[in-house]
Amino acid sequence: MGIRTQMEEKIKRIPNELDRIFDFQTAGMVPPNRIVFGFGAIDQIGKEAMSLAKGKVLVISDKVLEKINVLDHVTSPLNSIGFKVETFTDVEPEPHIETAEALYDKYSGGDVSLIVGIGGGSVMDISKLIAQSIGRKHSPREYLDRKVSPDSRGIPLILVPTTAGTGSEVSPFIVITIGEEKRFPASPYYFADIAIIDPLLNCSMPPIVTASTGIDALSHAIEAMLHKNANPFVDSFAVAGIEMVSFYLRRAVACGEDLEARYYMSMAATLSMMAYTMTGGLYAHSAAYVMSLYKPTPHGIGCGLGLPYAMRFNLPVRMDKLRRIARALGENAWMQSPIDAANLSISSVVRLIKDVGLPYTLKEYGGIKESDLGKMAEQMITIFPRPMNPRTMSKEESVKFWKDMWGGTLD
Repeated sequence: MGIRTQMEEKIKRIPNELDRIFDFQTAGMVPPNRIVFGFGAIDQIGKEAMSLAKGKVLVISDKVLEKINVLDHVTSPLNSIGFKVETFTDVEPEPHIETAEALYDKYSGGDVSLIVGIGGGSVMDISKLIAQSIGRKHSPREYLDRKVSPDSRGIPLILVPTTAGTGSEVSPFIVITIGEEKRFPASPYYFADIAIIDPLLNCSMPPIVTASTGIDALSHAIEAMLHKNANPFVDSFAVAGIEMVSFYLRRAVACGEDLEARYYMSMAATLSMMAYTMTGGLYAHSAAYVMSLYKPTPHGIGCGLGLPYAMRFNLPVRMDKLRRIARALGENAWMQSPIDAANLSISSVVRLIKDVGLPYTLKEYGGIKESDLGKMAEQMITIFPRPMNPRTMSKEESVKFWKDMWGGTLD
C-alpha cells in the first residue's frame, strides 16, 4: 500500500469533530505568516508554496523520512505544479554546524526561492538557519558565532513537523552544535512563514520517539509557567498544552494509530512551544544540554529527566503555579494544601514519565558516571545558567539537584 493510499485510509477514520483544517493567526504573526493545522493539511503544500515563491524549492529532511517515503507528501505536489524540487536528507539528530555549512556551500550560489523543512526539531532548526543564511548571504557559522545577527527575513520558509514535541515549527529558536557545545541563537526572523501541522504525519513515529517528544512538549509548558516572565497569556497556552499531554500522551504511545491522540498531541506541542517562546527554558533544559556533553541524549529524554527535579527546586517559590499544574495534569488538587498540591504535580509528572517508558533517574538512564555529577552540576550553572528561573541556584544546590536526579530523590 502506497504512502498516499495509507493516508487516505487513515483519513476515513478521523473523528467527525476533528475533520477540518483551520488557519491560525495571532498577535506577532505578520500576514501571510500563519499556522495551517489539521488532518490532511499537508495537501495544501502546493497552494501555500505558490503563495510564497516560484522556481526552485529546496526540501530539507532526514534519511529516515526519505526511506519511508514521507517526503513524497511534499515533493510530489510541488513537482506536479511546476516547482523544480531538490532534496537534502543528510540532517542528523542533534545537528552540527558542518551539516548547515554543507547545505550553505551547495545552495548559496543558486536560485533557491523557497525552503521546506519536513521532519523533527533537528530538521526544522537547520531549515530555519539555512533560510536565513542563504537569503542574507552570510554563512551559518557567522550566525552561530554572533558575528552577524538576522536583520530581516531570509528565503521564504515552510516548516512541516513529523513529531509532536519540539514545537520548532512555531519557535524563533535554533539549536545547533559546534564541536561539543550547543548554541541557541534566537530571532523573530527565524519564524517560519507558514507552519503546516498535519497530525497524520506523526503516525509513523515509534513509541519511544512519541514518548520523548511528548515529554519535551510537557517540559516547554511547565517551564513556561514557572518562568519569571510568565503571565496569564503564557499560562493559558501552557495549561492547555499540559492538559492535552496528560490525557493523550499515554494513548499515543500505546497506539500510534490513535488519531484523536495524535491530533491533540500535535496541538499540545504547538501550544506549549508558543508559551515557551514567550518565556524560555529553565533547569530541565539546562540539565538536558549538560547530559548531552557526556552521552548522546535525545532532547526530550534529557528534559524529562530534569523536569521533576526542576519543579521540586522551584516548589518553595511557585506553589500556586505547581498547584495549577497538578490540576492540569488531571490530579484532584482542590482539597489539598498548597504544598501537598504542588508535590502532587511532581509525582504526577514522574508517573507519566514512567508510564510512557522513559527513565526518571540518571542511574536508570545509564551511560553517565556518578563521579561526574559534581562537574555536571558546575557546568549547569556556569555554561547553562538560568537567570530567569524564579529561584537562584547555588553551586551546592546544583550538586544536590544532580545527586537527587541520579537516585530519584524528590523530597
